Amino acid sequence: MSSAIASLIPSGTDIAAALGLGDRLVGVSHECDHAIAEGKPVLTSSILDLTMTPGEIDAAVSASVADGHSLYRTDRPLLHQLDPGLVLSQDVCDVCAVNGEVARGDVPEGAELIMLTAVRLAHLWEDLARVGRAAGVEATADRVVAEAKQDLAAVAESVAGVERPRIVALEWGDPYFIAGHWVPELIDLAGGVDALADPGEASRRVTPEEVAEADPDIVLFVPCGYSLERSVDEARGLPLADLRAVREGRFWAMDATRLFSRCTPQAVVSGARALASVMHPDRAGAPAPADAVRITLS
Repeated sequence: MSSAIASLIPSGTDIAAALGLGDRLVGVSHECDHAIAEGKPVLTSSILDLTMTPGEIDAAVSASVADGHSLYRTDRPLLHQLDPGLVLSQDVCDVCAVNGEVARGDVPEGAELIMLTAVRLAHLWEDLARVGRAAGVEATADRVVAEAKQDLAAVAESVAGVERPRIVALEWGDPYFIAGHWVPELIDLAGGVDALADPGEASRRVTPEEVAEADPDIVLFVPCGYSLERSVDEARGLPLADLRAVREGRFWAMDATRLFSRCTPQAVVSGARALASVMHPDRAGAPAPADAVRITLS
């Protein structure tokens, strides 16, 4: 069997990099932004026009999902030509990346398909172990897991004993979605309390009334798949000015793509550190300008 690896999702490429498998990576997704993806054949594409407004994107996504259509396409001939022995995909969110069932139909005969399924940190450790076993780098996977756990424990220790603010983290702005899966767990680890979501819970729609009733101490805008620049631009147009947290200067736009949109060792550690800095700058230091920008609304 070929030792080559193909990744159909950004988190797969990030995990391959974390495990030192970059030289075996032969193909990546159109969204993979890790340095090891540069120059690699691109195996996927999206049917969405990302120049649309958030509301238009939501409508297009909802219509496609209702019709049973995938939002992404895999270049099946190219994937078969590359002949990987291991293919990395996901089975968590049909909106974010290639659908799991679609991926199963695209994989070359004889190749091993690993679905990354993490919605909690414990699942991330399992994903790393599975990829490590399949790629023959079990010891490296064990080390990466141990180092990530140590880094997260250091974040938790840095905010031990603090007064924990109540957080609303919005993963989309039109309509409102709250961030789910591992994000509430990172908020808890970084010294906060998620006011609307529980760890492991899928992202879900909420009404403006629910956000207002939650009366959070801090509002975070972390739109899935958005860079910090795009998050800031959209945040400035959100109708949140009446919230106490926003009036008191505790509304932050963050780099969701790098910090929260994928469950990988680098992302969860960086995300936890950024959250701690936003919530507890006296303990964790001020947020890095590349991570978060304070938003003022009038």
